[in-house]
Amino acid sequence: MRDDLLHAQASVDWAVSQLPSLETRLTAWGKGNFDLIIEEQPPPATHDPIVAVAKEPLPLAFNVEVGAYINAIRSSLDILATALAYRYKVPRPDQACFPVAKSRDEFTTGKAKGCKFVKALPDTPRKVIEALKPYQGGNKTLWALHKLDIFRKHQRLLAVGTAPRSFSFWDVGDFSSKFKNVATGWMVVDDQKTVLGLLAKGAATPKMHFTPHVVISEASLAFREPVVRALNQFARLADSTIKLFDS
Repeated sequence: MRDDLLHAQASVDWAVSQLPSLETRLTAWGKGNFDLIIEEQPPPATHDPIVAVAKEPLPLAFNVEVGAYINAIRSSLDILATALAYRYKVPRPDQACFPVAKSRDEFTTGKAKGCKFVKALPDTPRKVIEALKPYQGGNKTLWALHKLDIFRKHQRLLAVGTAPRSFSFWDVGDFSSKFKNVATGWMVVDDQKTVLGLLAKGAATPKMHFTPHVVISEASLAFREPVVRALNQFARLADSTIKLFDS
């Protein structure tokens, strides 16, 4: 890899190198941390919800850690922009940053932060960045990365919650007539409580097993994805973007 890209690449590589450990620790937290209960409903209900209830909330240290990885990945693109500004002798390279605009119009008219840097690039690298569609509605993954980083940096730690990764039951014979899914497959009540399905009243309680996903859950940004999956998506985007300029 070209020397001027090494710092940007190192920022992504560091974040990626931490994800196996993060996933192991999130899995360990989820294992055994949930009680599965049947919430009896009054008549005329014919079924009772099967609910997974967290014993303890996820430690806030995880929220901090996830935010640090998001920042390292997003920062890699700004480091890339600075490297390109020096490579192509763009004026004020110390002020270069990778643009992510609120709309295509804001990007094409040069109103977004970082657009002056893009317009000052030679045609070939400029067209590479333009082809990435770095704006809301153009590049969904880049927009999410950008907004989550701003949110965690200036407002509060990112919200996390849980979602079912797997739910199974056994030792109940023919259970299909006694169990049914909720309309959405499962339903989050809050960060500590998730409805997994509905059990017919009077049915024997089965042996059950539940494994959760830990998810980034930011309703204000319309973003809800498993933590490690989202971080890997962001890292692949940054990695592939850096490599576009390795020639």
